[in-house]
Amino acid sequence: MAHMRGTNHEKSPTEAENSTILLKERYDLLKWLTNVEMRSPNFSIPVQIANYIESLPICKLAVSPKCDRVALMSYARQLDIYQINGEILDQESSVQVLEETSPEYCLLQFSSSSTLLLSSRSTPHIDVFDNMGAYCYDIPLEAHEGIFDVNKAICGMQTIANHSSSSNDKYIEILYVLQYCGVFSAFKIGRLSKYTKMWSVQLDIGQTGSFVVLPQYQLLLVSSHHKESTSMSPPAGLCSFKIMDMDPYIEPIRIVSPEGGFFSRLPFSTSFMSYLPKMGLSFNSQLLVSVSTSGSLYLFEIPSLRVKFSFNFISGPRPVEACFVDSDEIAVIYDNGFLLRCSVEDLEERMYSMKVKSKKQLDEEPDDKDIYSEHTVMVSPARREIFLLTAEGDDSVLREAAHKRVQLAGQLWLYTVWNSFKKLLGMAMGEPAEQLQMATHMAKFEFSLIHSPTRTLQELFNRTLIEHDYTRARELAETYDTIDIDVVLKSEWKDKCSKNQVTVGDVEEILKRIGDSEWIAEQCANADSDDFEVHKALIDLGLSLGESSVTWEIRLLHHWRILKVCRIRGDVEAYMIARKGSCLDAALSFAQSGDIDSLFQIIEFNMDIMKHHQKRILSDVPSCTSPTKYEKLMPKSDSDGEEEQWELEEKHDPDLINEKLNQILVKHPDAESLIRNINVGNVEDEAEFDFVAWVRDSLLKIDFECGLTDVCVELLQIAIERGYRDLFHDMGTWERYDQYVRICSSVSESITSFHDSTVKSFIDRFSRLLESELISYAEEIIGLIEWKVNRTEDEDRTIEERIRDAVTILMRSSNEKCTKVLVAYKNKRPDVVDDHVILEVLLNMTATGAELMGSLQSLPVDKYSNVTSSLASLMSRGVKMTFKSIFESMKEPDGARRVLIKLSRSGNCSTLEEWTCLRDDIYDMANGIYRDLVTTEEALELVAGEILEDERIGSHPELIHLVLTMNPKEELQNPKKLSIARSAEVLLAKSDELMSEATQRTDPLLGKARFFAATARAISPKKAKEKLDWLDAIDAALELGCTMMPIAIKMSDHDTLLRDVVSLGSNYKQGKKVLSFAKQLNIDTPIATALSYCALAALKSNDAVYLSKYIGEVMKAKGVPVVHQLCMQIMESPHVPTDMEDVYSCAINNSNDENLLETVDSIASSEKRLSESSRVREMRIEDVPVSENIVGDPMYTPMRLYNSRKEMSGDVKQKLTFFENHGKRDGFDFLKRLYAHESSTLALCYSLFHPAEDSDSGELSWTKNDKLRRYEKGLRFFQDRVPLSALVTAPASSIMKEANRGDVSITAIDRIEDYECDKSRFIGDAEYRTYTIKGLAETVNEQQFADALELASKYGIDEWELHMESLEYLLNPVNNVSRNDVKTIMKSRKHLSNLRSKPDEFHKRLRDMVLPFLKTNEQFLAYTSLFADTEPEKKVADTIKQIVVKIKEARAVQMWTDARYLSEILRKIPDSALRSITKSILLIPDEVGEKACKLCAEFILDGDELRPPANPFTVFVLMEENVEAFLDLISNKKSRDEEIAYLQNATLILENTPKVPDSLIDAVRTKAERMRRATVTPETTASSNGSSSFFSNPEENTGMMKRRRN
Repeated sequence: MAHMRGTNHEKSPTEAENSTILLKERYDLLKWLTNVEMRSPNFSIPVQIANYIESLPICKLAVSPKCDRVALMSYARQLDIYQINGEILDQESSVQVLEETSPEYCLLQFSSSSTLLLSSRSTPHIDVFDNMGAYCYDIPLEAHEGIFDVNKAICGMQTIANHSSSSNDKYIEILYVLQYCGVFSAFKIGRLSKYTKMWSVQLDIGQTGSFVVLPQYQLLLVSSHHKESTSMSPPAGLCSFKIMDMDPYIEPIRIVSPEGGFFSRLPFSTSFMSYLPKMGLSFNSQLLVSVSTSGSLYLFEIPSLRVKFSFNFISGPRPVEACFVDSDEIAVIYDNGFLLRCSVEDLEERMYSMKVKSKKQLDEEPDDKDIYSEHTVMVSPARREIFLLTAEGDDSVLREAAHKRVQLAGQLWLYTVWNSFKKLLGMAMGEPAEQLQMATHMAKFEFSLIHSPTRTLQELFNRTLIEHDYTRARELAETYDTIDIDVVLKSEWKDKCSKNQVTVGDVEEILKRIGDSEWIAEQCANADSDDFEVHKALIDLGLSLGESSVTWEIRLLHHWRILKVCRIRGDVEAYMIARKGSCLDAALSFAQSGDIDSLFQIIEFNMDIMKHHQKRILSDVPSCTSPTKYEKLMPKSDSDGEEEQWELEEKHDPDLINEKLNQILVKHPDAESLIRNINVGNVEDEAEFDFVAWVRDSLLKIDFECGLTDVCVELLQIAIERGYRDLFHDMGTWERYDQYVRICSSVSESITSFHDSTVKSFIDRFSRLLESELISYAEEIIGLIEWKVNRTEDEDRTIEERIRDAVTILMRSSNEKCTKVLVAYKNKRPDVVDDHVILEVLLNMTATGAELMGSLQSLPVDKYSNVTSSLASLMSRGVKMTFKSIFESMKEPDGARRVLIKLSRSGNCSTLEEWTCLRDDIYDMANGIYRDLVTTEEALELVAGEILEDERIGSHPELIHLVLTMNPKEELQNPKKLSIARSAEVLLAKSDELMSEATQRTDPLLGKARFFAATARAISPKKAKEKLDWLDAIDAALELGCTMMPIAIKMSDHDTLLRDVVSLGSNYKQGKKVLSFAKQLNIDTPIATALSYCALAALKSNDAVYLSKYIGEVMKAKGVPVVHQLCMQIMESPHVPTDMEDVYSCAINNSNDENLLETVDSIASSEKRLSESSRVREMRIEDVPVSENIVGDPMYTPMRLYNSRKEMSGDVKQKLTFFENHGKRDGFDFLKRLYAHESSTLALCYSLFHPAEDSDSGELSWTKNDKLRRYEKGLRFFQDRVPLSALVTAPASSIMKEANRGDVSITAIDRIEDYECDKSRFIGDAEYRTYTIKGLAETVNEQQFADALELASKYGIDEWELHMESLEYLLNPVNNVSRNDVKTIMKSRKHLSNLRSKPDEFHKRLRDMVLPFLKTNEQFLAYTSLFADTEPEKKVADTIKQIVVKIKEARAVQMWTDARYLSEILRKIPDSALRSITKSILLIPDEVGEKACKLCAEFILDGDELRPPANPFTVFVLMEENVEAFLDLISNKKSRDEEIAYLQNATLILENTPKVPDSLIDAVRTKAERMRRATVTPETTASSNGSSSFFSNPEENTGMMKRRRN
């Protein structure tokens, strides 16, 4: 058939004939039960509308024109979208639509392009969905109040393709809408472009029912309501209009006048109206068929609208609906459920014949079985396609006539009154109030969706083969001679082979019935099965065919002899593999798989073939196989050197297979190559077999491949036993190698590395063994060491020495903690482990305390008794020392001292008794085992040092007396105490040590140092006093603010120290303390020196008060250099603190011979300067510091604003007083600088009286305060622009800011303070400047951003950073910059053109600084537009946009960052769409996309109640199209049966899914077959856990149907 022969060929005559035979089919697609809550009927609806609408199934049906999707809208307004795959429905989505009060008056329809789904409401609204159920938008026809009015409801919709010639037209279709009131509207619609209204007109023909637009004729046909009893013109009330592209858009051609009135709409009205509710157009648009609500059928010709045929209903089955199914076939559905399908020519005859038939007669006629429910709706979306929706259930409420509607309304009204009365009565009795509701009626319905297509015989036959319905295919072949039965049998046989379901019966019933003997022989040779009986039946069948070729006969005989061997073990898999090769290949495969029994069998039955390939067979046996299993395959050698190649003997074959092959060779000599091919293939016979060489090669091979050294030794033993004595020399090495590998458990070791290894490598490997292993393998390890030492050469040392050295190294590494291994080796080999080895091990041990003592007790170490004694003493004090430390302490003084120090420091004594005990122990040890190394005095000093370190020494002075002699009058010297002199030295040394360690005045170490010095005063008064004086001097220096360390103070020069201390801060004012400090330093002439240094410091500080105070004291000094220095500096100073004559005299008295002349010259210069000066003295401006503060005027500043800390210092006050008394009055700059310390207001006033000092730099000499400078500059700027009265009252900040703004000479640096930045810090601090400039860029102010660019250019900052900071600021939602402003600013500042110069850094900053702050979907999509096309954000942007448009609640930012959330969103997307976007989703970085797809795949593999299981191809795509990952995911099923069921069903689905890779289908099918074969008891039916619900069965409903039933 076509599906078997390919596609590129012409149809055969039989196929062409089959394509002319038409067959009508019927498939049940979906069934479900539902409960419907029926409301009270609406009596305002006209009778003809209500009777028709309310008699239809209350579920709405729509089928796409492409017949690929079905939409169902339930009464509860749940919209379900299904995809049609063959005759199986796969649910794609389920959407809950807005609730409706009258859902039966809503319409559901696909657009002509199948891309949109239109759903009308009872109010004049149309909801537009895409073809997968995602809501797009709604189209309101007119404003409404939400109240149902049937006249405004929509009665018909139709869409046609938009063939607009405009290139800007973005709409794909035109939608025409008709309302019952006669309003006809037109819209252009699209999916993303939404809609636009074209026009809307009133047809003025009264109430309407349905319409058809015929664009090729520019014709509009509309059904109007009319009286059936009246002679109508036009017939059936079918009006025609012309459609135009301009106003008035609709022009009537043939219309009817409105009939009836208000009374015709009442349910009890006698005026019965009728209309055409639906119109069916033929596929060539030349005929129109319709059935009126009264049951009359009309067939019109188009475009003339002439009635070609009409049928007036009077009685009998009433037609309900009619449509065209084919170009010449019409389908009519009756009210009794009968579907009539016939040609146009036979319509009249069939209609009139149906008129007299009852339902009973229809049931009895065998040819008329196309009967459905009495409430059926029919849809024919395409040629030869009919879909029917039937409803069965509560017929009592399917309202077909007016009196039933009235009756139901009355019942519901009575129920409502009764229920309301009960609720009111309950509330009167005290029950809680409840809302009163109208009563409703619950009805239960069973719906069925049926597909009734018309298929050609060829299409139906091909479908049966594709769907594996071979029973139906056989029926067709038996019914129609044009179908070859062999095609069916071959397809069925291939299908069973592909599923591995062939049985012995299938061989007889299917394969044997095929007429092609060559094809049968081929199948017998190549078919696979898990049953040996099937293979035997196939071989028997193939050999019984006399017409098959010799080739297949030879192949089947070969299969037979392989089957005989494999059948013994029952391994079908091995048989199917082995039969593909030659007999030798089978033997080699048995050898390779370790099947020695089968190998023996095939060799014994085919010895003539195998005897020339002994080496090849032996070499293919796995290295891990024990040689004892295949020993019979090895040759033997006797004492004379004669070899026997085979121990096996040939067996007789009862089936004479080889004899039959020989007979074929006799009859057909040309078959020799075929027979040789099945025997040995292309393999030549072997040469002479050198077994010894093979053994040696095999040993290396076994060692390399599996490392089983015991197998190597076993092979050598067998070879030697079989007479090959040449291998005896190899045994020694391999046995040692076996021991080594067994002891070390070495995986990576090889015989080569074993040969090349050294003794050191042996020791290193043995040292890594466990202690228990070392002990258990003691003799073998020493033996290996001896063997390895014997194989190495060393002329310098003997073998015994090298063995002892090697064992010593091993013992040292394995006996660090204890000596168990050493003891064991000593007991095993005392000749190797001697005293030298034991000593080396003990010296290397790290054990201490009890562990060390236990190890020593287990060894014969009597000569180390001193070590044992010392160890016992140390253990009693908790001191842990190694054997080496104790052993070496017995040899040298330093080692002994270390032991005593450890002992003294580990005592942790807290009482006098404990300290006494510790002292005695140390004394005894020093006087005992360490007598020759350490004196007792040294030991007592160690104890004394530890006692003095005790924190409690101050409160327990008796501890000092424990080791120190503190009483100088003590006559008898205690041997356990130090002497008086030594005691004093210890105390003073400790005081020095603590003083040198102290860091500051409050350091407690200084207090301890003083304590020990004071304690030593009793036994060494002089030295103690010196120590205490120094401590007092250090305290005084630190008190005066000296920052030097105490030890540095002691070691410094005294005179220099005094001078430096006096110069610190205002120390010169503390004369008494300085004088005391000088005395403590033992300085010569301490008073004169100290006061002179104070006077010098006062002179340098311009402190005339203290200078005058100190001069009078030092004038009496004589011969003091520092006094002379003071007098010289006074004479050079402008200050005259006292009578200069006294200064001159003092200078002469304190000068020496060297500087006398210089002193006289200085006196002369000073007198000359003083005599030339007048009364008015000039003060230098440099002597007055420039003010840095804003000083409020004390007279006018409010108290809450006045800051007393900013008042002038005493020195400035003194200078101000001096200036007022003696200074010149013409120094205006001096005056400003001086008064700035008293009042900034007064100083500013003086400054404004004169022009600006420096207009260019803006520097002022009277203040350093930046605000004052800017304020003065602002006042000068506005002095000619603003009235003085306004300028006085204006705030200073406003003046400064406006001055900067209006002054064109102001630069960006001048405006820096307007942005609330510190200008001085900006200029001086580079880091602050960089942060400030970047911060200025974060603004929407263009002037501020321009200043930032100017400053960046000036200070060398990359402008790229500023553009990035600005963009981050604009995109941060916290700053609330609107989207339009962002676009405008980015364009004006040219952000993107600058930033894209560094694409990598730009993208990184976007991800790090912008993405974390995004919140909305709009923000995220705008964010992705900034990236280059090569970045994942740009590639995935369209996909993210599609998702957020379809799934309104989706959050784009979280999808980008949260893999689990993204997987939850992906679950909501239908399979086909999910497959199309998966590659894009996988591009999301940081493994978010990969993890999300994997999580989604794990979920949709099984699905849940809301999301059905996905197509396996979808799961495969989500797993990155990785076959192994896909199969691993399936292997996570709960049970093996579930996995097998899924794989089998997946194979069927994948075969019928387009664009599925063949590799995936093959992999799934292969794994399914292997798992099924590996199952001990295969199950022929699906497991009971519901795994069959993964995919639908052609005979059953889909998985969604089953969920509906549940």
